[in-house]
Amino acid sequence: MGATIHANMLFFVFFPVRTKSHGQVVSIWQMIPMTTPLMSRRFGVEIEFLSTVTIERVLNHLRAAGIHVESEGYTHRTTPHWKIVRDGSCGLELVSPVLEGEAGLEEVRIAAAALEAAGAEVNRKCGLHVHFDARRMSLKAIKNLFKMWLKFEDVLDTFQPASRRGNANSFCQTNLSYEPIGAGDHRGQCSRMFRKIDACRNVEEMKALYPCRYRKLNIHSYFRHQTLEVRHHSGTTCPEKITHWVRLMARLFDAAESAAAVRNRPEDTGIGISRMKWFFQAIDARGLAKFYNARAKKLAA
Repeated sequence: MGATIHANMLFFVFFPVRTKSHGQVVSIWQMIPMTTPLMSRRFGVEIEFLSTVTIERVLNHLRAAGIHVESEGYTHRTTPHWKIVRDGSCGLELVSPVLEGEAGLEEVRIAAAALEAAGAEVNRKCGLHVHFDARRMSLKAIKNLFKMWLKFEDVLDTFQPASRRGNANSFCQTNLSYEPIGAGDHRGQCSRMFRKIDACRNVEEMKALYPCRYRKLNIHSYFRHQTLEVRHHSGTTCPEKITHWVRLMARLFDAAESAAAVRNRPEDTGIGISRMKWFFQAIDARGLAKFYNARAKKLAA
């Protein structure tokens, strides 16, 4: 990791980024505005894509980019290397090993760029799933995380296409209930779910609130991998979209662990800052606000 400098009252960190130039992998330096804290969590990604490209072609591009990857058929086994597996919903899936922090994000960026270069494609059937290590998360932190998700699911939906919002997708259903956010009833739905979460005495009882793993925020992975899985994001091989989403979700997890309590959203009076701005302040991720404001406007057009 390079040195941190001070410029225009903001901190910037420099780290190496590898990219392709005339068929070669080269290193450049990328600058991240440090209005959002550095990534420090352990995580893993699952990038679904269509089988319109051969596994051999994808393997060749990933290996040329320096990624240790194998083809492993169909398996849920955690491996120390990247793997390409069969996926029942869209065809293929690139699964990372356990990664950590900024170095892990850089590896994801390289892998996604290689996947793009190989010609991998996605459609609305595909998704991007991110697992975060939850072994050391307390019950309180897990409860806080689910409450924060419920509270801001309407904002998070604006960062996704219509096919991933509300209850539109059977593989990433809303965490509020089996119904999407009702007009004017989001606060009421949150209140009901908050009471159910507060009544849980352990993680097993939290799991009972969500019998199906196909939720935007999935607790079932805790019992298989000791992770909590975010299934919300639409399918993509774009390095920027993937790394920004991982960073955003990591901030949500960090905020849940540090919060003394999570209150329900207030009544909507039309007064005060926008919910999106409030969300970025609440999780201390203001450095990502510009990207997601632009994405929300594009998806709303």
